Amino acid sequence: MTEPTRLAQHRLAQAKEVTPIALPAAMAHARRETGKSVAAQAFEMLLLRRGIGGITPEEYIANRLYDDRLFDMAAKRRFLGVNGEHTVDRICNADHRWRAPVRDKIVFTAMMTGLGFPVPELIAFHHARRRCFMGADLKTREDLTAFLRGLDRPVFGKPLGGRWSLGAASLEGYDKTADAVTTLGGQPFPVETLADEIAAFAEEGYLFQERLTPHAMLARVCGPAVGTVRLLTGMSPDGPELLAAVWKVIAGGNIADNFWRAGNMLAAVEGESGTVTRVASGLGREHRTHEDHPDSGERLQGLVLPDWQEARALCLSAATALGGLRLIGWDIALTARGPVIVEANTLPAFNLHQIATGKGLLDGHFAAFVESCRR
Repeated sequence: MTEPTRLAQHRLAQAKEVTPIALPAAMAHARRETGKSVAAQAFEMLLLRRGIGGITPEEYIANRLYDDRLFDMAAKRRFLGVNGEHTVDRICNADHRWRAPVRDKIVFTAMMTGLGFPVPELIAFHHARRRCFMGADLKTREDLTAFLRGLDRPVFGKPLGGRWSLGAASLEGYDKTADAVTTLGGQPFPVETLADEIAAFAEEGYLFQERLTPHAMLARVCGPAVGTVRLLTGMSPDGPELLAAVWKVIAGGNIADNFWRAGNMLAAVEGESGTVTRVASGLGREHRTHEDHPDSGERLQGLVLPDWQEARALCLSAATALGGLRLIGWDIALTARGPVIVEANTLPAFNLHQIATGKGLLDGHFAAFVESCRR
């Protein structure tokens, strides 16, 4: 068991801290590892780039598609890259008007609240012109710093138009002696410095929501930060159905569950029972599977996620409110007060499921669903 090292925030993440794949070196390593020539790899990259999966050379390496011991060509064609994700989105969610309600976090929160679905409470919003109406409107820097100095409860902050948890902040409360906001883990963050960093992410606006508390079982396994489950729903003529599920496992003291944060893992989840079937971290030659959580030592393999049937029912019910979106990726937090909808995505990062399972997503029931959307 190791101790988390990054829980206390010193700054807001400005960019994903990932090492770009150096393609020539990676292909040379793949040749040494598997015996597949660079020319053969390049030929396969071309084939897979031209298919529906739209796999880029970097994605080919990241998913180890060069390894014929793991995948035959049929299995390789089941992988979807970022280009393939956009293609599938266009096929399944052809009416662009329906994307707006899920892409705007304020509109989405207002809609879900009005429909009676559990979402994080919106506490405040920082923007010079736009208002949120559901919490305090912080129009000026003075409004923002006054809000931070008045914090008496945990909140989670994030940019309105943000992705990948860049600019996110997990805040505990205000320490008057230090004129600082204490972050999750106990690190003091000077108010003026924090306000400067928030301002850099506030072009579209910056939200403050209630900070969710994980279910007691998950807090024991992963610590105090909330890692969501990504549930992929498809709307068929018979109603919504669950197509795939993955749990974004927080580790290494991270404040957010995004896979790019060092230490975080992905767990494949069986959709009917909520049972963890495989846990993975890393890409390419760094890819590893895990039986136990590296920080707590708690067992991950075979774990049944709490309140699973309620979480499953929640996203299937919510999907009926967005009938014009046939394919949605829901982020559901399994919290101390039950499952909570954090957000919905029309580009739901298919590779999360592929990393977790070690298999391409365009297979079986999911492939049949996409084909039905074509028709």
